[in-house]
Amino acid sequence: MLEVLGFVLLLFLAFRWQHRLPLWALGVWLNLIWFVYENELGSGWLAYLRGLGAGVFLAAGYGQPGLAWTLLPWPLLLHLRLDVRELLLYLPALGEGMLLGALLYLAGFRRR
Repeated sequence: MLEVLGFVLLLFLAFRWQHRLPLWALGVWLNLIWFVYENELGSGWLAYLRGLGAGVFLAAGYGQPGLAWTLLPWPLLLHLRLDVRELLLYLPALGEGMLLGALLYLAGFRRR
């Protein structure tokens, strides 16, 4: 679960860099880097999807729909050769991440 907080930290760094690049472009790179990290060094697809779930909820909570769209699991779909049936087994992990993102949002990690 601590790996998910690593993704949230990367997401906050992306929010700080949004003046240098568009936020949707940072989201694409953030998603791709997180996917490669979790596949090569991390825990795998479950931690990847939990991190994305938290990121999607926080991006939507901050009013950034472009970033929320780029944080969908498109690298995993490309890796699975667009077989959505394979992805359905891992979607509960995405929901768990969204719940974690909701808890972070309600705990005070939001704009005032």
